[in-house]
Amino acid sequence: MKEVTAPLETRRLQLRPWKETDAAALYKYAKDPAVGPIAGWPPHTSVEDSLNVIRTVFSAPETYAVILKSTGEPVGSAGIMFGSGSHSAEMQTNEAEIGYWIGVPYWGQGLIPEAVRRLVRRCFDDLGMGAVWCGYYDGNTKSRRVMEKCGFRFHHTEEGKTSPLGDVRTEHFMRMTKEEWESDQYRPIRPLTEQDIPEMQALFRSTVLHVNSKDYTKEEVEDWASCGDGAEHWRELLTKHSYVAVLDRQERIIGFSSMNAEGYLHSMFVHKDWQGKGVATLLLSEVEKMARGYGVPRISAEVSITARPFFEKHGYGVVREQKAKANRLYLTNYAMEKEL
Repeated sequence: MKEVTAPLETRRLQLRPWKETDAAALYKYAKDPAVGPIAGWPPHTSVEDSLNVIRTVFSAPETYAVILKSTGEPVGSAGIMFGSGSHSAEMQTNEAEIGYWIGVPYWGQGLIPEAVRRLVRRCFDDLGMGAVWCGYYDGNTKSRRVMEKCGFRFHHTEEGKTSPLGDVRTEHFMRMTKEEWESDQYRPIRPLTEQDIPEMQALFRSTVLHVNSKDYTKEEVEDWASCGDGAEHWRELLTKHSYVAVLDRQERIIGFSSMNAEGYLHSMFVHKDWQGKGVATLLLSEVEKMARGYGVPRISAEVSITARPFFEKHGYGVVREQKAKANRLYLTNYAMEKEL
């Protein structure tokens, strides 16, 4: 078993062992009655109570404080449990269970799915697990959604389970095997923010220089790629368009696209190593869903020579061929539309 020698990192989070100095922050969030009881544990009653939990329950191996990188504050907890320890799933010796919670102010921000995906990767890549479980009590739909976002599949339901609070509940179990995890090449889509600009710039430049070079000259792709050099350009785009990305198992962006309220699809770029693997189709499906949500009758886009066959395959028609200015040069592309 590979031990953690440094905190586990995600884009927005750091996962590290709990410290006694975290007691006040733990109490701040764990005292809320909306957090613990639905998961089967009582709200914390004092900082001293939280300190005792850190010294006992949270001292178990593979139990992590969920730390916001932006503030350095613990805002939740996530951990891996094994068949020999405290757990609720009936696990084999090479299986594990992941448990988690996060403070109410951070619900709905995708932070816990981010943490859980990192722990799933640790289970399979570092700890050699064959399967990972998650369980939730009947009615805890937020916890179930986390599991679904992370790729877990329903396995079975057990009734008449006594929770740590002493009441009898129905518990549902979801499971993911290593084979399922390995076959799922990329992660669900998430929105992009200003924090993602450096990664967006790198992917845009690499894609233009390597993928579009088959249809444009060296001078043309270099001019086009230079359009993304300024961070301010990306900040402006993010204010005018809603950007979404597909991630790989290491939480790296492998493709992104965008949509605005007028139905204009501004961007569609997929990493050169992920061409032809369904990433663009997944992105297109997501931004088309966004356009339907905006209630627009059609989607418009300006599409490169390289991307034209992909868009035609998905129902887009050419309105006109045109010359569009990149940085200094005018490049051939196509105005395309699709009726919704």
